[in-house]
Amino acid sequence: MAVDMSGASEALRAFVAEAPAAREPHVAFLRQAAAALAPGARVLDVGAGEAPYRELFAGTDYRTSDWSGTTHTPDVAVDVVAPADDLPLEDDSLDAVVCTQVLEHTPEPWRVLEEFARVIRPGGTVILSAPLTWYLHELPHDYYRFTAYGLAHLLHRAGFVDVDVQPMNDSVSTVAELLRHLRWIIGSPEDGHEGSRGTAGVLLAELAGVVDQAAWLDSQWLMPISFSAVARVPGGE
Repeated sequence: MAVDMSGASEALRAFVAEAPAAREPHVAFLRQAAAALAPGARVLDVGAGEAPYRELFAGTDYRTSDWSGTTHTPDVAVDVVAPADDLPLEDDSLDAVVCTQVLEHTPEPWRVLEEFARVIRPGGTVILSAPLTWYLHELPHDYYRFTAYGLAHLLHRAGFVDVDVQPMNDSVSTVAELLRHLRWIIGSPEDGHEGSRGTAGVLLAELAGVVDQAAWLDSQWLMPISFSAVARVPGGE
């Protein structure tokens, strides 16, 4: 899915280029979600890491949080250092929480969503994404993968309403993106096969380009890399 990157910073362009099938849909999704927020809305990006999507929320009062054990070293220090399920914020103190590709790294994601419901004001919004099809990463803190129905269940359980969960890319693009990443997934031990692994990586990347050509044929999107979700805290009408 081609996404308009005009106006994006070089940093965001470089970040997206590392995994375009996974990250281009995030740019489109977060732009739309940010546009739906009121100017100056109080937004907390939970598990923000290096906050690659910060610029998409330029019209809001955007803040970041991450836990003390993060492996990320952002150029701008996070505003709140705390685990996602225990934020040092008052009830109903935010207009929105953003949380992209973080729930899989939390041992009890239902508690995280309950915490979001606590700190978001009535009528406020949670904006999140979580993976279905991706390899192990940020080990050892990689605990879950989510279906659309699983995400919806957890959001409803936490008390959210108007839950809208959508696949973020087609299944063919998922396979192609994983083929590109296989060069790194298979590792690089010094066992005498480094050259063969390098050659295999090039061939897999070329195969990914061939596979991508069939992406337009997917009519169901049953195996996306990730799902997006938007939901609302009841009240505030």
